Amino acid sequence: MEQGEEIAIQIEKGSDNKIVKKLTIVGLWCIQWYPVERPSMKVVIPMLESEETPSMPRNPFTSTNGTQNAATGRGRIFSSELEIISESE
Repeated sequence: MEQGEEIAIQIEKGSDNKIVKKLTIVGLWCIQWYPVERPSMKVVIPMLESEETPSMPRNPFTSTNGTQNAATGRGRIFSSELEIISESE
C-alpha cells in the first residue's frame, strides 16, 4: 500500500462468498448515517453468527423526509423525530 499498490482478496471457496457478503452487509449496518440506525454489538454478534444472510439496511440518501427517521432492530422499532425550531428575530 505504501507504494500505491492495491489490495486484493482472493475468494476461493463458495462458502467464502457467503462470509464476504455477510461481513459486507453487517459493515453497512454499522456505518449507517444516523447513529440510532446503527446496531449495537449485542445485535451485530448474532447477525454474524447466524447461518442466514442479514437483510440490507435502507439507503439513508433515498429518503425525502429529513425530519423523521425510523430504524428496526430485532423486531423493535426505534423512532427519532426532530423538533422543528423556528427562527426568531
